[in-house]
Amino acid sequence: MGKGSLASLQSVVSFLVGLVSLTGALYSAVRFVKPAPATGEVLAVVRAAKTDRALPGSAIEVLTPQDTLVATLTASDDGSARRALAEGSYRVRVTAPRFRAQTRDVQVQRGATAEVRFELAQVSDGGGHPVSRTVGAAFLHGLGL
Repeated sequence: MGKGSLASLQSVVSFLVGLVSLTGALYSAVRFVKPAPATGEVLAVVRAAKTDRALPGSAIEVLTPQDTLVATLTASDDGSARRALAEGSYRVRVTAPRFRAQTRDVQVQRGATAEVRFELAQVSDGGGHPVSRTVGAAFLHGLGL
């Protein structure tokens, strides 16, 4: 390899390095002039407290701190739901049939995902059916027992 070919190779490498540096500088300048939107994301994960199984179909409400409804979501098959939101404070409320509702406060930050996990406790039925006990008691009372 002669001196001429080595100088040509150095020139090409220097040109490519300069091009990469300029591209990086332009990208940084564009990001500075046009910053990323002020949005983040909330991810709600809903599980049953005792079994840790997912609760698909759970209703998830995203509210402002003053309880104004922002969004209503439904948990997917894996018990989760996500939503892009403006940066700020929110309350997330989860309800599911036969489970106690829960509410949590969450802070959404720009470019980040705020994960909120819920473990819902099942509502106990009290060991019987109140209607049948009332009807049974009235029946027995009617018989004079």
